[in-house]
Amino acid sequence: MKTYFKLFLIFIFAVAHVLAGQNKKLPQGFPETERQKINLNVEWLYHIGDAKNNPHEVVYDDSGWEKVVLPHTYKLTTINLDDCEDDKSQPTFHRDVSWYRREIAVNAKPGQRVFLEFEGAHQKTDLWVNGAYVGEHAISAYTPFHFDITDHVKSGQKNLIAIKLDNRTTDQIPPDGHKWDYILFGGLYRDVYLVVTDPLHVTFPWEKREAGIFITTPTVSKDDATISIRTTVRNASDRLKKATVVSRVLDADNKVVLKLKSKAPVPAGMDHTFLHTGGIDENVRLWSFDDPYLYRVNTQILDGEKIVDVVVNPLGLRWFEMRPDAGLLLNGEPVELVGVNRHQQFPYVGDAMPNSLHWADAVKMKKAGMNIVRLAHYPQDDAFFDACDKLGMLICEEPPTWIEFGPEIWMDRLEESFRRTIRNHRNHPSVWGWGAGINHRGPLKRLQYASKEEDPTRVTMNNGTVWTGPQNSGVTDVFAVMDYRNPPLPDGEYLFAMEHSGSRDTRKLQHIVSKYKAEPRRIGLTSWSAHDNYSFADRQKTIPNLSRWSAATWDAFRFPLPTFYWYKSELTTKPMVKIADDLAQKDSLLVVFSNCDELEILQDGKSLGKFKPSDDPKRAHLNSPSFEMPFEWKSGEITAKGFIDGKHVTTDKKAKPGKAHQLKVFIDEDCAPFYADGSSIFFAWAEMQDKRGNRIEKDTPMITFEIDGPAEIVGDASIGANPVTWQNGFAPVLIRADRMPGKITVKAKTDGLKSGRASFQTIAWSNDEIARHAKPIFEPLRLKVDLGAPEQHPQEDFILWSEKSGVNAEKKYVLENGIAIKTKLETTADSLNWMFSWGVPGDLSFMIEDGVSIPASKELHLVFENLPAGEYLLKTWHHVLTGKRAEAPSFKIQVDDSGGKGRMENADYSPTFGRKIKVSGAGVGGAGDGGSNLGAAGFAQINLQSDGKTPVIVKFIGKSDIGTIKLNGFDLEAELK
Repeated sequence: MKTYFKLFLIFIFAVAHVLAGQNKKLPQGFPETERQKINLNVEWLYHIGDAKNNPHEVVYDDSGWEKVVLPHTYKLTTINLDDCEDDKSQPTFHRDVSWYRREIAVNAKPGQRVFLEFEGAHQKTDLWVNGAYVGEHAISAYTPFHFDITDHVKSGQKNLIAIKLDNRTTDQIPPDGHKWDYILFGGLYRDVYLVVTDPLHVTFPWEKREAGIFITTPTVSKDDATISIRTTVRNASDRLKKATVVSRVLDADNKVVLKLKSKAPVPAGMDHTFLHTGGIDENVRLWSFDDPYLYRVNTQILDGEKIVDVVVNPLGLRWFEMRPDAGLLLNGEPVELVGVNRHQQFPYVGDAMPNSLHWADAVKMKKAGMNIVRLAHYPQDDAFFDACDKLGMLICEEPPTWIEFGPEIWMDRLEESFRRTIRNHRNHPSVWGWGAGINHRGPLKRLQYASKEEDPTRVTMNNGTVWTGPQNSGVTDVFAVMDYRNPPLPDGEYLFAMEHSGSRDTRKLQHIVSKYKAEPRRIGLTSWSAHDNYSFADRQKTIPNLSRWSAATWDAFRFPLPTFYWYKSELTTKPMVKIADDLAQKDSLLVVFSNCDELEILQDGKSLGKFKPSDDPKRAHLNSPSFEMPFEWKSGEITAKGFIDGKHVTTDKKAKPGKAHQLKVFIDEDCAPFYADGSSIFFAWAEMQDKRGNRIEKDTPMITFEIDGPAEIVGDASIGANPVTWQNGFAPVLIRADRMPGKITVKAKTDGLKSGRASFQTIAWSNDEIARHAKPIFEPLRLKVDLGAPEQHPQEDFILWSEKSGVNAEKKYVLENGIAIKTKLETTADSLNWMFSWGVPGDLSFMIEDGVSIPASKELHLVFENLPAGEYLLKTWHHVLTGKRAEAPSFKIQVDDSGGKGRMENADYSPTFGRKIKVSGAGVGGAGDGGSNLGAAGFAQINLQSDGKTPVIVKFIGKSDIGTIKLNGFDLEAELK
């Protein structure tokens, strides 16, 4: 299939404006506007605890403050949270005030607006700019917010930002004030941006219900999609503005597939919402788990003729249904949702996970074959949503709660945080539904109604349990319940197990997944939890503040547990086999995970026989129950060979290890791309091995890491980060990139073992968020023409060329960029017969039923003059209204263009044909013969070249004395390289 590209001479927008005086390096077609978005994650100064003597003042001695980068936690901690003995109400841990200071350079023109945008901060934020108090944010630690600092900054100068964060206990901000099974880490733990806009600009989406850009797809099918785009524009100037909004939908090849435009006056100081609705009905690509195809919506705001703002959002075309007989369907196909719950925390840094670690989490889940993630129990980072959009996983998101309710202001802020969460993430195709309840307690009407008011397009869930609250979905759409005690499946309900347990040997996990796959109305389940995570629940002795979960797929450092490999065997199709780690082995059983239908097991090269997966009836509905062979494995090497339909497709080997001999270092490629941005954290580890390279699944000795290159190790001996000891033969290290790209070598050493090393390369990065994410915009020349007599029925999306019969005809088409293309129809026949008819039902029927024709012994020439230089694809339709093949004979297609004269494109093109229906004067007729559908699909494809000067002539040359050559219409599109 050819890829179409835009001609350099064809205007996309006002190219002269885009390129003239351009300071940024932006890709072709992406406009330079007044909007700036600058990442501010580096060059911060930090003070832990409250600071004296007015630290918000410009003149202030901060020389003793710590230099830090964002995301930043209140304080790096040990794996056991500094041995804190808090209970679940977390009365002391990170319960403090902290301060951040930074200088920013602002480059804003008079009248422009300047903002500071925060993705999140724990948990009350006060802001000063140049010593002046700007305001407070106290809605939630987990939702985005911004401050308008226009009146406090000086353009062209350095400006001092001072931020006070207050993470002390409060009953005013959810989820605080009660108890919860996770940690409220402190700090400025998400990204911060400087945003500059024109007075006429798109508002932030979380400001209010009608704000930002909201994209919905009212109807989607495999053939077409309707797309609705609401864009709220603010005029922050002191005079009326004549605004134009242009919405472009682009495919993954950066080609415009839909363009919508409207104008409206926006009074001074007011907002106006523009509504665009259109559709795609050609080459529709759906978003799915296996093919998460992403379009994007590029929205541009014009003040008069000048483009002043641009905002880009993702778009995935997909639709969901729930049916009792089939359960949940995605794009018309039944799916079973299988995945995990996720907390956004990592050892040492707590909540302060940079985008690199959010991305790595999503990649690991996708590698396990998972297709859904429940974000527990609070809104999470934008980067995780971006990753799930791209990888093809669904998300359930909920407001920040756990079990308890709060006072009125707490409840008001819970609702407001939920609304802001929805506004922030509503355009992500990965979002399946919203949790409209309080965890454990069940549905909350005000959350349900708020979510439906904000986003009526998605399902809601009740977040319930069997031990309290309603035992059904209540006012919500889906009965989402914890399945720890076998909840009921009420009549007419769809059950989604938002939490469930398992076992480290995976058997209990396999049982519950099989149970859900057996019943269509049990539409899915997410285990608790993806990772071992922090909690002051004191669940185990060795590391009391780290909860180890029986169904966890990874440990706290993201080392895979046996569950990972069973999920991979169950949920992925690429042949795999994995001899389980010791955690899942039994004394008298050999456990192997595989998606093969048969395994051959060998010990030290000697076959022990071929085996089938477990026939345990509790696992009857699984794709891949584990293989469990009676065998007492005490020594030697086991080989597992996987067979599908009798063919050997994959192998795994595992040996009982010998004495520890060496360390081998690995770089976690799931963190890639490795950006040199000064704040990304990458993960690496040392594996303790014997002399033959077998991992020794025991606690490691203390291992010391060293770094060569532009990076640093996160943490040191004071928190047990370096040197470090960990479990199952793994020792982890976190590496923070510098801002200078280069080769980074990670070394690991310990007494008595051979040292190891591995290297990776970081790449350059820009803090200009707009330029870094900008992609080309190709808007190719396209001319779709429907030919026929003046009485013809117009084919939608085609331009009419209607003439009375005559010798030759010509038509001029003026394109949006002002270029005028002249087309001609010429013939060697006595005249052109311009036709009109009807009674041809089906695709493109109004074009197919009309046209221009000549005798089949003559020639018909289609001529293009003033066609800009480049390559083109021309589609032509030649359907003849007849039931006889002889009356629709084949003909030759020849081209004269800048590539040469007389080039044969098709020496024997056979046109489609079919009878029309006899229709009465009242418009009544019988069924058609499908000829129009044949005609719509039966076009000729012709490649053309133009030098911008030479006319392009397409010749349809007859070879028969019987019948006609007919041209119904054509579609000319620029091809780009």
